[in-house]
Amino acid sequence: MTLDNNVLRKRTSLLGSLLGDAISRQSGEQTLDTIEALRKGFIQQRREPNEANKQQLIDFIASLDNQTLKNVIRGFSIYFFLANLSEENYLREQRQAQRLQSEHSWEGSFRRTLLECRERNIEPAQMQELIDQLKFMPVFTAHPTEARRRTTMNILQSLFTHSDALNNLTENSFAYEQAKEQTAQTIDLLWSSDEVRTRKPLVYDEINNGLHYFNASLFSAIPKVYRNIKKAIIDIYPELTDYPLPAFISFGSWIGGDRDGNPFVTFETTERAVLMHADTVLRHYQVLLKKLRRQLIHSDTIVTIQPEVYAKIESYGELDKRVFDYNPDDYSNEPYRRLISIILTKVKATNRRIQSQGTDVEAEKDAYRNPEELLEDLRIIRQSANTHDTAHAEGLLLDVIRLVKTCGFHLAALDIRQESSYHSEVITDIFASASNLPDYQTLSETERQEWLTRLLEKPGTPLIYTDNLGDKTREQLALMNSVATLRKLVGPDTFGSYVISMTNNASQLLEVLLLMRFAGLCTVDADGQLSADLPVAPLFETIEDLKNIDQILPAVLDNPLYRGLLQNTDNTQEIMLGYSDSSKDGGIITSAWQLYSAQQTINKIAEQYGIKTRLFHGRGGSVSRGGGSTHKAIAAQPAGTLHGQVKVTEQGEVLYAKYANTDTAVFELTMGITGTLKACSSRFVVQPTELPDYEALFARLADDGEQRYRELTDRTEGFYKFYSQVTPVQEISLLNIGSRPAHRKKGLPSKTTLRAIPWVFGWSLARFTLPAWYGVGSALHSVKKDEALMKEMNAKWPFFSVFMSNIEMAFTKANMNIAEAYSQLCDDEPLRKQIMTAVTDEYALTNSGLNSLLEQDSLLSSQENLAASLQWRDAYLDPINYIQIELLKRARQAEGSDDSENLQVEDPLIRSINALAAGLRNTG
Repeated sequence: MTLDNNVLRKRTSLLGSLLGDAISRQSGEQTLDTIEALRKGFIQQRREPNEANKQQLIDFIASLDNQTLKNVIRGFSIYFFLANLSEENYLREQRQAQRLQSEHSWEGSFRRTLLECRERNIEPAQMQELIDQLKFMPVFTAHPTEARRRTTMNILQSLFTHSDALNNLTENSFAYEQAKEQTAQTIDLLWSSDEVRTRKPLVYDEINNGLHYFNASLFSAIPKVYRNIKKAIIDIYPELTDYPLPAFISFGSWIGGDRDGNPFVTFETTERAVLMHADTVLRHYQVLLKKLRRQLIHSDTIVTIQPEVYAKIESYGELDKRVFDYNPDDYSNEPYRRLISIILTKVKATNRRIQSQGTDVEAEKDAYRNPEELLEDLRIIRQSANTHDTAHAEGLLLDVIRLVKTCGFHLAALDIRQESSYHSEVITDIFASASNLPDYQTLSETERQEWLTRLLEKPGTPLIYTDNLGDKTREQLALMNSVATLRKLVGPDTFGSYVISMTNNASQLLEVLLLMRFAGLCTVDADGQLSADLPVAPLFETIEDLKNIDQILPAVLDNPLYRGLLQNTDNTQEIMLGYSDSSKDGGIITSAWQLYSAQQTINKIAEQYGIKTRLFHGRGGSVSRGGGSTHKAIAAQPAGTLHGQVKVTEQGEVLYAKYANTDTAVFELTMGITGTLKACSSRFVVQPTELPDYEALFARLADDGEQRYRELTDRTEGFYKFYSQVTPVQEISLLNIGSRPAHRKKGLPSKTTLRAIPWVFGWSLARFTLPAWYGVGSALHSVKKDEALMKEMNAKWPFFSVFMSNIEMAFTKANMNIAEAYSQLCDDEPLRKQIMTAVTDEYALTNSGLNSLLEQDSLLSSQENLAASLQWRDAYLDPINYIQIELLKRARQAEGSDDSENLQVEDPLIRSINALAAGLRNTG
């Protein structure tokens, strides 16, 4: 899809002009003049580099006071909001146009994918089998790289609608001028509201932010996705016209369930998250039911209604009387409306029952016990309507049915995540409270497994005979009890998996199962068969842990009790792979290679033990954290590793980029689903015959890249001092974008104490983007004599080509001139020179290596749309970067002075981080 950049530039220019008018009106002409001087100055600097002119611009920035800098940053930040919105809208229009003009539509669309399936001789029965096993599960997480307030997101959503109307009207027409005025008013509102939070968000706020996307787009997008694939099936596989689609989309969330490193997530937080999920979806069902009641106005004096409808109304006799006590004859000849009124009352009662946690006796009497009861009532109406009005039977009514099948009463399955050592501490405390149990800390790994297995084999719920337990133990046991209660209240799909981060031993899975036993979440039947209500998913994150999967998994699968547990849960073991920490640990190439190898290893182990696996990919927004095209990344996974199911995290600014509006959400869900479909078909995933040679070369690349990466990050004395001084990593904690602390421990950050997200975020803001490419150039150079084989790999091996394409995109966002300017913040000149020499040398190697491998003269030559998008952004990012450098100097000079002076610097500094995140997009 080739974009007309002139059209896009014109649209963005109009929004920019309206923004300029708003700034001039509200903040004065001088503010606008300052912004324009910097904008034009840095654009000119890009076109004709001149050191003297650049220094003049830097000096001009240094002369501006903090309030002026705040306004300047806001101007650029909001411009990026508008430009991103314009770009997104234009891409959506182009997809629509392509769909209308071409029978193939765009790559990754349902139509194109199913046509490709036909061309590969996938028969209707095989296609049905593929869709039957299909499961696409995005999991929302609250990682701190999404800096927008929900208020700002709502304004941008309105602006998207207004600008969309503007783009489709004749210029200078009355309707166009009206739309332009509405757009201008909304931009005025955007400028006069604060896009940066004034306080650090609570976990409650983060839960609300995650739920925002369901109301903003997903409740509308989900039924559209099902409609789109059904239409493509009917067109391309007419033999499957009557095939009932399964609910292959389900959502998950970590927000309110992920307690790893976040002391603010407690069992009460988890309870609140579940209740908020249920309230959101059940309120939406009420809105849809009211719409249905306005639509299904069929009278039995005109059409024949099936007897099942009357029977269902009659079965609700007492409730029917209460609902219509104001007028017993209301809807007496419109049975659909009468039954929908009863259904609506029952859905309201269901929500009251859940929100009261089962204490509302009246609600208990009328509530649905589970989503299947609601679906049964809706299906009765649909079956009857289909006999006389197919259009309405297959319209909104079918959409509601599909939404209930997808979201139930729980909306999104809440995963619980905790770090492995936390559970070990709790188990140690519990063992210490029982005189007949050994000192858990002193036990070997084998002994731990033996004792845990012995306790798990015992029937009944374990008892604790003391109140003298530590705070962590009390919290953990309260969590388990809360999970058990909420599952009974809302339904078995309320929770997803129990994820154990930093898994490095088999005993850590057994520890969680034992903790579940205290709440009845894990039980043993009379035959000694173990079962658990939540699947336990080990998370392998570091390079070492990924390498040790072949030791850890067999150790737990060799346990007969655990193997029996899997047989009770569809014989499926969920395993999560962490992209962030593995990349931070060993560099981008070795992370990719170890993740690839881990999947191959998992597949072999699964075959050996006769089990199925579901891989949970912990991807972030940036390339160094597994980011990039979801469709291509999924489709390029190693053959035979997906088994029809993909579970993947959606983090940080990715949530807004994918789900801010309905059309984009439909597109993104479609791309993920079709990527999964392709990855699960042997007709698409054909491994090249030379794969062993390719893998051997990739392994060499990984080794060489890792050595170069570790030379800098592990073996360069003072490296983390340099990092903390030249990037805004210390200042990121000021930005009110996440409830979780950025550091695991206080003090100078190090690889072990710093979380992966701020690690990436800091390097991105300073325009190094170092985690996304450092080591790649050396690796490519080290195998230069095998470049012909590498080019062949790039042409024939999707995994490698997708990986290199993502590296190229992330590397293009690095800017050594800007990085050099940030490096001047380091107060140790020999250290600065040493590190910058290493970085610039590696940058040059990576630039030449990528261009040589991809057989091009310059970066992104084959990705013109992306190149154009990044090119215009650079000129607008430059002034923000130089302003941020100035503000970092002021902030660090102001340390220790009075609070008012600190706050004057902190405010524009926080906004500069926000602005760069908007401009760079996938920052962390």
